[in-house]
Amino acid sequence: MESVIGSIQRKWLTTEEAAKYLGKTKVAMWHLVSKGMLIKRKLGGRLYFKKSELDQLIESSIY
Repeated sequence: MESVIGSIQRKWLTTEEAAKYLGKTKVAMWHLVSKGMLIKRKLGGRLYFKKSELDQLIESSIY
């Protein structure tokens, strides 16, 4: 399995990877999605988050 560091260099992160990147739980990720603070994409039955959008969320310091 790919390390989190290696996955961070990718453009798209799975829910688990995105949660680790933000230091959040998967439940917290769902709260951010339900509040419209994050956009999820679904491909092949898995959810993905765009790393640049996660970076914007960190920079805005609103999460």
